Amino acid sequence: MKLATYFDREPKIGIVDPPDVWDLRGVYLRYLFETEGTPSCADLAARLVPHDMTLFIRLHHGRLGEIQDAVELVKSLRQAGADVDNLARPLAKTQLLPPVPNPSKIVCSGSSYVRYAKYLEETGKGMRPEDVKISFLKPPSALIGHGATILYPPDSSQWDYEVELSIVIGRTCSDVSEEDAASYIFGYSIVNDACVRDIPKWTGRLDSPRGKAVDTFAPFGPWIVPAPFLGRDPNDLAIRTLVDGEVRQDDRTSGLLWSVNRIVAYMSRYLRLLPGDVIATGSTMGNAYDSGKFLKVGQVVRCEIEAIGALENTVGVRTWKSKLAPLTPKA
Repeated sequence: MKLATYFDREPKIGIVDPPDVWDLRGVYLRYLFETEGTPSCADLAARLVPHDMTLFIRLHHGRLGEIQDAVELVKSLRQAGADVDNLARPLAKTQLLPPVPNPSKIVCSGSSYVRYAKYLEETGKGMRPEDVKISFLKPPSALIGHGATILYPPDSSQWDYEVELSIVIGRTCSDVSEEDAASYIFGYSIVNDACVRDIPKWTGRLDSPRGKAVDTFAPFGPWIVPAPFLGRDPNDLAIRTLVDGEVRQDDRTSGLLWSVNRIVAYMSRYLRLLPGDVIATGSTMGNAYDSGKFLKVGQVVRCEIEAIGALENTVGVRTWKSKLAPLTPKA
């Protein structure tokens, strides 16, 4: 199962089943009609399948079996010749939005792969964390979806990318144990931790908001694979980044210093995690900060994770309309 948020006159939740995206509310309405025959199926479907993914996660975490049943029933109706084509649209012609457009927060971990932590330590660029590193937050305003353009600020030239397995939280999570953490995970997706590296010293270090939290600096998607449907161990997935087809990052999530359960448990000690919140688990070797191969306008960044899919975005530059006069230094 792949759950997406897409735009069709308004944001909607869809089930991605290539080459189609199914309107989940419409699918569930038809399921209710076929299985229950209730005349209030439209009202029930609207209540139980909201267009807001955060609310959907709150309602359906741990109970996606009926959603899967609804999809399978409608697909079987189509195979039998029933007119359900109005519930599906071509994925290739669909605008995908961030799967959770409005999480309360995106929490980012850093220096979290063995190879990268060793590299940072050996080169003096950083230190190996003693436990899960809670590096920074990205605001929801930084989110963009698959196919959108990352707009880097024009006062920077060191534009970077980082592919990261992302965890989507399913229910309110505060100070949970590592053993119980899996029950709080709704599913998995991909985040590209877009950032700039040439940050003036006076405005902060690399993880400052100006470096990490800028608008469009959180490409996210293309969809969520709910944990029960991943079909793989999230702690051992192939993960890589390609820029214009050239492989830049290539690793497995088994290279993480910590399991996804520990990441959730540790972060929940300090931050109350809410349904729909996103955790970006950190990136491995091969970003432009390491290689010097910074991004250029027009390039395409493709972030791939096994069993999830590929998040692809084009590189662009922001145009500033406002004019700010230079400040006169104060004595």
